[in-house]
Amino acid sequence: MTVELRSRLLKNGNKTLYLDFYENGKRWYEYLDLYIVPGNTPSIKKENEGTMNKAIAIKAKRILGIEDEPEPAVNGELPKRVFADWLDGYYKRLVDEDRLSDSSLENVVSCIKVVKSYLSFRHRPRMLMKKIDKKFLVDFFDYLQHTYKNTNSPENPKPLSPRTCLAYQHQLTKILNDAVMSGVLYANPFYSLNELEKVAEVPTTRDYLTKEELELMAMAETKNQLAKQAFMFACFTGLRYSDISSLMWGNIQHTSLGQEIVIDSMQKTKHSVRIPLSNIALSWLPERGNNAASQKVFAGLTSLCQTNVVLKKMAAFAGINKTLSFHVARHTFATNAIAAGGDLYTVCKLLGHKDIQTTQIYADVIMPTRIDAVNRLSDFFGQG
Repeated sequence: MTVELRSRLLKNGNKTLYLDFYENGKRWYEYLDLYIVPGNTPSIKKENEGTMNKAIAIKAKRILGIEDEPEPAVNGELPKRVFADWLDGYYKRLVDEDRLSDSSLENVVSCIKVVKSYLSFRHRPRMLMKKIDKKFLVDFFDYLQHTYKNTNSPENPKPLSPRTCLAYQHQLTKILNDAVMSGVLYANPFYSLNELEKVAEVPTTRDYLTKEELELMAMAETKNQLAKQAFMFACFTGLRYSDISSLMWGNIQHTSLGQEIVIDSMQKTKHSVRIPLSNIALSWLPERGNNAASQKVFAGLTSLCQTNVVLKKMAAFAGINKTLSFHVARHTFATNAIAAGGDLYTVCKLLGHKDIQTTQIYADVIMPTRIDAVNRLSDFFGQG
């Protein structure tokens, strides 16, 4: 890597000093908030000499990968924090608060790892939070999409998928929002980016089974009847495999409105959920017999991997040309519930989603079907 100290003439006659970094075909800049002022008087010469010495010292630090140490806040300014240190504290606070699921915490850890990788790539491992600006984010997103490699398999590192890049963008935005709320950042620069500067949204696709395909699956032959029952039950309740496999008879409760599933803490999200059971959902439950409330409903269910193999064979038998997995049952429940007229808020609660925007995905999936229905209605009345 090469680092050059350069200057640029401003309209007021001053010269702003900045560092020009170049490595592996990539160039970036760091403006130092240091200025050379015009004039030849002894005092101005002395001031410019001191400014230049500061710039040279910063250049030497950057070459060695040394960042400025944080200083105490003065005159009401925000506290000066090292970004990497703050990220570690942020994660520790999330763990202490115990509000996120294990999978959500893993997403935070993964994002922090990539951010630190970027800081090291820029030779700025001790960068201060005050340096997080629009340019930082634009360069970071470029790094995600064109430079960073997933090292889960060291022998075969791979570029990140567009969906993974988008997930990191969402996660970092949440982290910076928290920094603003915590008073260590004035504003989140993400909201100053235009659409071309952000990681592009990835079109969302959700495989699900139509009413006709569900009927075909119901008739499909299989040697693993329990896997079939569990999948079909999930298609009418929206439960994930993790919740189906741990569901106990005590979770199925009788109320004045009928039977419903009551789960105090879902396996993935730790959220509580109550799901009314329709007659068709009840028809896919195994016989309870003398099983106690503490016994599992689908006792003996094969692993998720083995269950998915069963489902693929069933789909092939039924002539369904879709890649089937157990999670398709959840998509099936959500999409068909909305298609049948269920409002987003209600379906959001049934699925245990924290954010209704997650549920909105399923409404988007069936929008083409709704548009087609409206067009057919227009044709029926001779307005096509």
